[in-house]
Formats: sequence, structure tokens, C-alpha cells
Amino acid sequence: MATSWRTIGFEKNKKLFERAIEGGELGHAYLFSGPEMIGKRTLAVEVANKITNISVPDILMITSAGSESGQTIAIEDIRKIKNFVSIRPYGGAYKFIIIDDAHLMPETSQNSLLKILEEPNASSIIILVTACPEALLPTITSRCQEIQFFPHPRTIMESVLAEAKLSKANKEFLADFADGRLGLVKRIIEEDSFGEIEGAVKKIMYLAKADINERLDAAQKLTDEKNKAGLPRLVLYWMLYLRTRLSEPKAQKMLSGLLALNEIVNKPQYNHRLALENFLISL
Repeated sequence: MATSWRTIGFEKNKKLFERAIEGGELGHAYLFSGPEMIGKRTLAVEVANKITNISVPDILMITSAGSESGQTIAIEDIRKIKNFVSIRPYGGAYKFIIIDDAHLMPETSQNSLLKILEEPNASSIIILVTACPEALLPTITSRCQEIQFFPHPRTIMESVLAEAKLSKANKEFLADFADGRLGLVKRIIEEDSFGEIEGAVKKIMYLAKADINERLDAAQKLTDEKNKAGLPRLVLYWMLYLRTRLSEPKAQKMLSGLLALNEIVNKPQYNHRLALENFLISL
């Protein structure tokens, strides 16, 4: 196996797969866990490419994008896995399935996946990618080898940002704001999301001073059909901004509430509007 990797960082996790491939000791299921947008899916895709010899027909990516709401992984998506693994690999010894944001599987989808994990196919490997492993059934996590991912050190962030075509001020801002989330940095640069971040910051600062009716109206609008898909990212932006203001007592209190809110908005089975209302009322 080639030892060169395109994914930045996560050296311990890379070596784990190098040894497993060279020793013929690949597991049938892995759980990639860690904060949002740090590079878990990126490494999962690269591992799949190495194992399948970049055979596109042998890689299946499952996301929430195919669901009606865009916020859950439907049981129909899990059934695709059963059909996918029933066909022999085209380009190598394995077929590879990546389930991104696996915590978005409702219990019905998880139970369907459990049946697949209970009777693993010798020529298939499944990777569950999630920022909320606690949202998965214990019977699922116990059948996976968990591989933890941690935020990148600032040295790596600064090294990557040094190559970016950004102003010095924006580079310094991202190094602080992203908190080791290299995937977030890349998304912000690619989508030019600085204005979106500024808008998110202005919104939380305004709501902190708004009256109760304005806060409740905001909770309703942010969780309606038009906006609810963007709520997890908005909450993440609020968290990251307030983390840079921890010297302020009010910011510490708000961040504590946001950490709890972030747990909820990433799980479709909970009432997001009620959780957001409770957070905004507490400001």
C-alpha cells in the first residue's frame, strides 16, 4: 500500500489503516467520531479509495441529502446498502460504504443497519462518520471499531492557511475561529462564507438584547421548513465565535447553553424549535 496521503493530519489514524491493510486485518465496520468538519469524511473517502483502488462502483456514500427533509438518513438509504453489498466488488477485494452524519439515522434506519452489521459481508467495509456517537444505538457502536478524531493543532491550521489567498486578517481570524476544524476552514474559503459568519454573529448579539417576543419569533423562523436545515451550522458558528470571547462572563454562560443546544440540533428526533426557544429565553 502507498504510504502517501492527501488528507492532512490524523497521523495515528492513518498508520492504523496502513498496518491493517498490510497485515490483512481490516475490520468490517468502523466508527469515525469527532467534532464537526475536522476531516473525518475526507479521511474515510481516502481510505476507501486506497482499499478499492479508486474503483468508483465499489464505493457507496450515504448522506442525508437524499431524504425529503435533508435532515435524516432514511431506511430506504440503508436498504441500498443491502443491495450494494450483494454484488461482488469490481475493482478489488472490497466494497466500501460510508455513512456520513450517521447520527441522522432515526431508530428505524439504525435497526435496519444493525441487521447488516450482525451478519457482515466478508467483502464489504462500513464506516460510520459522526460528531454525535452517543446518538447511535449501543448495539451498533459495539459492532464498530471506534476511531477518534481531534481538532488539528494550530501549527497545521496556520500552515494550511499560509497557502490560502486571503488577507492576513482573515487568516488570523480563521485560525482562531475554526478551533482546529480544517474542514470548516476549507468550506468557508470555498464558499466565501465570511459574510455568513458575520451575519450569524450579529444575530446572536442582537438576540441577546432583544425582548422575549423577538426571541420567540426568531426561534420560529430559524426552525421553519425554509431555514431548519441551516440551524446546525448557525449554532456551530455561534459556538465558535463565543469560544473566542471566553474572557467575558456572559459569553461563558451563552457558550454553556449552546453546547447543550448543539447536541440537540444535530439529532432529528428532538424538538429543535423548543430547544432553541429555551436557549434564547435563557440569554
